[in-house]
Amino acid sequence: MDKKDNRLIEAFITVGGVLLLLGAAVFITGWSYAPYFYMVGSLMFAVGQFADRYTGRNLIIKRLRSQQILGACFLLLTAVLMHAEPIHSYLLMNPGKGGSLNSFLLELTRRNNWIVTLCIGAIFELYSSFRMERESSKSEE
Repeated sequence: MDKKDNRLIEAFITVGGVLLLLGAAVFITGWSYAPYFYMVGSLMFAVGQFADRYTGRNLIIKRLRSQQILGACFLLLTAVLMHAEPIHSYLLMNPGKGGSLNSFLLELTRRNNWIVTLCIGAIFELYSSFRMERESSKSEE
């Protein structure tokens, strides 16, 4: 990959990360456009993660890259769950066969299910980025 491609990937990851942070932080306030900021940020971040390739032979870095891809997938799933509130409300109003238990479980996870996937994705991303930095500095020595 040439420098221009690397700068473009870095720009996607950086701008996507800022939009991710903005969307997640403002979503709690109830602003109606926050999920869209998060969605655009997660798409940009995931595109940057998917486009970034590792062509070396270090198995540890390859495993960590896979964890970064998995973390990006969890961040994309978070965007979907942020937009799932109307579906959640519909299921609460029409409980179907599950009855009260189904309503209880839906009410329990209402508005908070995206937080779990966000935390999982963030943990994968943070752990793998710090470990990759350490592994790459080890291999350069």
